[in-house]
Order: sequence, then structure tokens, then C-alpha cells
Amino acid sequence: MNFRKLVVPGSLLLALMFIVLSAGILYRFNDSLHQPLFFVPVALAIFMIPTGLERRIRNSRISDARKRISDFLRDLSEYTMYGTPLSEAVLHISKNDYGSLNEDVRELVSSISVGTPVEEALRHFGGSLHDPEIERFGIILQKSGESGSNTSDVISLVSRFSSQMQLLNDERNAEMKNYNLILVVSFAVFLFVMVVIDVRFFDAINISSSGGFLFQSAGAGLLKRIFDTGIYIEALGIGLIIGLIKDRHFVTGFMETGAMLLVSAIILFIAGAL
Repeated sequence: MNFRKLVVPGSLLLALMFIVLSAGILYRFNDSLHQPLFFVPVALAIFMIPTGLERRIRNSRISDARKRISDFLRDLSEYTMYGTPLSEAVLHISKNDYGSLNEDVRELVSSISVGTPVEEALRHFGGSLHDPEIERFGIILQKSGESGSNTSDVISLVSRFSSQMQLLNDERNAEMKNYNLILVVSFAVFLFVMVVIDVRFFDAINISSSGGFLFQSAGAGLLKRIFDTGIYIEALGIGLIIGLIKDRHFVTGFMETGAMLLVSAIILFIAGAL
């Protein structure tokens, strides 16, 4: 957990170091490396990719825990069905494997073992993942234990509800993957077209004394920079939309955003468009 907390400040520090390096040293090797249109997107990518990767790992743990919660509740229901107290039922099933939920189950068992009432211990269930949905199940278990009647029926009902919700989430995630792929492919096509325009057409613009449009070299250079900036803005927009589609958080799309920024900067540099 401590390592994951260092990802964001560590990535930010690396990005700032890269900006200083680019501004002070890299220009001696290649002028393009000194261009803000190269080192700023790369610095953003250095920050965004590790941050997005950490977020993806966290979301993967939460997703696995949500899938396992129905198994946990079902096993709990089987014990309480025959009159086993909720605290003893938790101790009995604690040796089972519940994937990413194991840490919270161990904390629950540890609290019960030292004499904490099971209702009180369940209040903090799901705290290690900081996921409201899993914490909500802990509160439901707490209330069912406090009521003292039909505990097994309540847990069984919640287990079935959890399984149905997980099926709906799996279907939604499968559909969202298709949308994400469409967005990434559309950006790849956009990048290809913009690079062709940048390399082929702008280099062919010459000062002319006739014609409807006259481009001075400075004006053409400015237009090139606008086109290049448009590529990065498109990458940022699509990446953040991907994050919103996945779980309504921009940070979730940071890895895709950083990857598109990095690829765009490298392609523009190799194509000589910077």
C-alpha cells in the first residue's frame, strides 16, 4: 500500500526532472528534443502512465473483490442457516480463498478474535479497498446481525443480489471495451491523417505572389504548431473520455492518455514534424 502511495508523487517528480533535462541538456543533441511540443507531452506521459497503471491495478483488485463478495456471503449464509452465530460463521469461512477480499476478511477475523462484537467489526469491512459498494455489504451484514432474526435469509438474499449485479457489471464492461477500442482506433486514424498533412502539405507551401491564399513561412510554421497541438488535445480528450466511460473518473483513463501522448510525440519527432 505504501508503494502505491508513492506512485503519484514519484511520477510527478520524474516528469519535472524530464522537463528540466529537456530544457537544459537535450537541446544540445537535437533541437526537436528542446521543443515544448515534444518534451511537455512526454513529461505528461511520464506522469500519467504510472498513475493510470496504479489506478488500473486498484480497480482490478476492487473488481475481483466485488466478484468474490457473493461467494463470501453464500458461504456465510450456509453456516448461519443452521443457527451458527454470525461471529463463529465468519471464523469458520476465514480459511477460504476470497482473492482480493482476503485482507478484509483477515481484518474482520482479527477484530472478532480479540473480542470485538461482530456487528462493530463489520462496520469497517471493505475499508482496505475504500470501495463504497463493498462497504455497503458490510453495513448490511452489520444490520442483519443486530436484528438477530432471519440473518441467514438476509445474507442469502444479498448474495443473490450481488451475483446479479456482478453479471450486469460484466456485461457493461464488455460493451465499454468495444467503445474504448473504437476511440483508440479513431485517434490512430486522426494521428495518421494529421501527420501526413503536417509532413506533406506544409512542407510544400511556398511563398506565392498569386492565388487565393498566401502563406508566409512564419504563418505556415504557426499553423503547423496549431495542428500538432490539436493532436495532443485529441489524445487528452479521448483518454479522459475513456476514463469516464470506465468508472466515471478521469484518472482511470490516464494510462491510455499518457500512451497516446507519448506515441504522438515520438511519431511527430521521427517524422520531422516538430
